[in-house]
Amino acid sequence: MEFKYALSLLFSNMGYVIRIFAWVVIAMLVTACVGAAILVPIFDALAETPEVSAAYDMVADEVSAFLDDAESIRAFVANFADDVKELASAVASQGGLLAALIISAIFLYALYSFLLSFSYYPTAYSVKQLMSSNMRIGLASSMALNFRQAVRFAACRISVAVPIDVALIALAIALFWGLSLVIGVFAVPILALLGIVVVSLRGCFFGGWLPRLLFVPGESVYTAFGRSLRAVKLNIRGLLKAFVITFFATYALIAGLAIPTFGLIVIVVPSLNYFLFRAIELVGYYKLTGMSFYTDAANVVDTVEFGYRSENQNAASEEEED
Repeated sequence: MEFKYALSLLFSNMGYVIRIFAWVVIAMLVTACVGAAILVPIFDALAETPEVSAAYDMVADEVSAFLDDAESIRAFVANFADDVKELASAVASQGGLLAALIISAIFLYALYSFLLSFSYYPTAYSVKQLMSSNMRIGLASSMALNFRQAVRFAACRISVAVPIDVALIALAIALFWGLSLVIGVFAVPILALLGIVVVSLRGCFFGGWLPRLLFVPGESVYTAFGRSLRAVKLNIRGLLKAFVITFFATYALIAGLAIPTFGLIVIVVPSLNYFLFRAIELVGYYKLTGMSFYTDAANVVDTVEFGYRSENQNAASEEEED
């Protein structure tokens, strides 16, 4: 149910995607500017070390040879992977510069996550208005109305999400490194499928936070997160299925259209997803509490037909009273 009606809300309100796309571009540009100021001196220092310089030259020569049709695709993939490992080993040998690079990367990821997360609460607020009364509130207007709450939510979210994401990224790198030594390039699709499951579980973990904040406005942001986990547990199957479908479709679109669109799909698809995620979270909350909602001006979904009112409304009510 979550994915079906969230997709219906998305198709009925595609104008929001354009505004979210603009915000994603702004977040990327701000992060890129800050990143250039921080990372360029570090890369310059790394390039001056003989080990890194030699390894980088090997990677560059390999790419040049492939572009000049001097070697086959199979040979390029095998040699390029070896050269990249040599480059990674050379960078890893530079302890101080490596630490500076890792800290800078985490900071830039946190900055980018904060800028994106700043749009989450206003987007969820706009989706809630659409679902509850079919009233449209633009993203810019919602940001202005909810500026303070959006900043608080973004700050709290990155304090929880960034450590989790850093741990998952480190685990993914370690798994890729280990699997690539055993099965080579076949590690990529295996990790991609495993990644879909992991990020779907991550989506469920945060899936009740914004609905809880919107419907129980008196709570602090962290309290709302803790208590939202109970609602997520009651609807874990529906949320997980919706997130798996969404991330699998995202993977298929990016894999199939990245080259034909010259990489633009990498920015467009997340813009769709940021609206879709908020809709999935709110559809799950409406279903759990037995409330009806609009998908567009002509259609209202009565969640009673899904049998969730009598089953879960008491649990949701007890949760709001805590």
